[in-house]
Amino acid sequence: MNYKKLLISSIVVMAALSTQVYAKELQAQVQKNTAAKPANVSAVKTATQVYPEISRLIEYNHCADADAKIKEILNTNPNDENALALRTVSMAKQHKLDPAQQELDKLLKKYPKNPTLHYAQGLVYLQRTTSSDVDHIKNTRGLINSSLKEFVEAVNLNSNYYEAYNAMGVATLKLNNRNDALELFNTALKVNPSFATAYDNIGIVEMMNGNLDAAEANFMKAMKFNSHNPTAWYHMAQVETRRGNYSKALTWVNHSIHVNPNSSPALTLQGELYLKQGNQAAAINSFKKAQIVKPENSRPYMNLATIYENRADEEFAMEQLKTALAINPNNKESKLRIANMALHIRKYDQALDYFSKLVGDENYNDDAVIGLANTYYEMAKERGENNGITTNKEVYLAYDYINKAIEQCPEDLELHLAKLKLARLVHQEPLSRDSLNYIIQAAGSNLMDSVIKGEAYLALGREKDAVYTFENAINFSDSVQDDLYLAEILVHNKQFRTARVALQKALMKEPNNIIAQNGIRYINLCETKSNEFFDIAQRQYQQNNYASAIEYCNRAIDFYHNSPQIAKLKAMSYEKELNYRGAVKYYQQYLAMSPNAGDKDEINKKIDKIISKAK
Repeated sequence: MNYKKLLISSIVVMAALSTQVYAKELQAQVQKNTAAKPANVSAVKTATQVYPEISRLIEYNHCADADAKIKEILNTNPNDENALALRTVSMAKQHKLDPAQQELDKLLKKYPKNPTLHYAQGLVYLQRTTSSDVDHIKNTRGLINSSLKEFVEAVNLNSNYYEAYNAMGVATLKLNNRNDALELFNTALKVNPSFATAYDNIGIVEMMNGNLDAAEANFMKAMKFNSHNPTAWYHMAQVETRRGNYSKALTWVNHSIHVNPNSSPALTLQGELYLKQGNQAAAINSFKKAQIVKPENSRPYMNLATIYENRADEEFAMEQLKTALAINPNNKESKLRIANMALHIRKYDQALDYFSKLVGDENYNDDAVIGLANTYYEMAKERGENNGITTNKEVYLAYDYINKAIEQCPEDLELHLAKLKLARLVHQEPLSRDSLNYIIQAAGSNLMDSVIKGEAYLALGREKDAVYTFENAINFSDSVQDDLYLAEILVHNKQFRTARVALQKALMKEPNNIIAQNGIRYINLCETKSNEFFDIAQRQYQQNNYASAIEYCNRAIDFYHNSPQIAKLKAMSYEKELNYRGAVKYYQQYLAMSPNAGDKDEINKKIDKIISKAK
């Protein structure tokens, strides 16, 4: 079916008719419905007046009032065709989709030429596209096409059916056809120039096109013709959010929620605005309400995951992301975030699983293969420098992935860094050095390249060079945005000491910067948690539980990497476990972090002694 031709044809026919003709048609339908009682003229007049009123109440989501009026009519005449039809529209608007469909199955057989019934059927199809039912989600395009067929049938039966033109525009917009959607919204307004919903929808299209002033003008018209309009208020909140006027946006969205407290999008936006103002507790409350109101909306889960991740509660964050994935299995960004967090908290099997799911993806392949390299590298470090890792065929497969990725992007220093790490795992030390030399030579005098160079030094155990390079990277940070970006990368690499400097630099420029303030709080929180785990590690060491001491040192290091005392205790534990390679590594790391340590000579002698033992 050629929808475009049908739509244009309907619009031409509509333009030739006046709203007076529509009123006469409606009156004729009412008279037909009440033919059994021709003497009741006042009932006919009342019904003629009440149908448009009910329709308006439904369109503006005052369904309880509409249902009460429909009930009054049906109490008088249980077979009133138009009242029965409007009841199905009301049910569809309230997402009572199964009951609405059951009614429609019966009524459409009885009244196949009733435009309101076809409009209601179109609404049911359209509403199912936002259902939590997985089968409906998979068939979104089919449902939209089915809704369009019904809306077209509705306007063919009643060419002045402005609500159907508007709904047709919504369905068309869901298919990303903005121009035709605008044409349909404007057609609805030609029939009814005071139809608030159409102005609101035009505003949405203008906002999508980046025309915020035009969007605002249309939302204001929507409010003019419907002064009790939570939808337009919500959209004005979106406009002010895009303008960066978060206080104004919050005022608008609060108005919207006050009238319609069960709007998941509005509650989600409210939470996002609270976050921008630094009110994390209020944001969490809004996101949780949004989840309760509409569990199939994935955005609140994504937002909560970000909050929990920033609070170092990765387990909670991952659970939120997994729920988002259950709603939308194709959400690859969630897969990548889960993989990165699983790597951070040393759930390596889970990290490998999620990274592997993204290998070969057009947009995520490079991130995935870098993630695989980092995961295998961290596994090797934890198991004692390659023990139990180097014979794993998957490591060699990851190495192949890296080489293929480098063939496609030979100048990507992050890929070369990943290759450096994997080269160490497969005993290709010359290749490690080659990769490091390439990174050093190719790295420019800029922020990102300096960070990658620092990470390369870290991978080769050159802690002192790494710290110096990270500190030098701050010199290339020219703006608050750069400071925050650098701090984020440094935190990811557990270089908290340098990250704190970057965040303090940002706060010197913008003392009230919420992101920088939260970053400092996060580092303080990590340091506190690290100290807690370090205390446990010390007790375990004193009780001769050296394996447990190493485990708690690892947890302490996860939260705060730059602690020479943790490195020293881990080295001592490795020495007691007769893991000489691990002991030497962490004694050297201890000295790199604390070059003026009072026991420097003693530790150097210990390192020499251990190396001679290992021989």
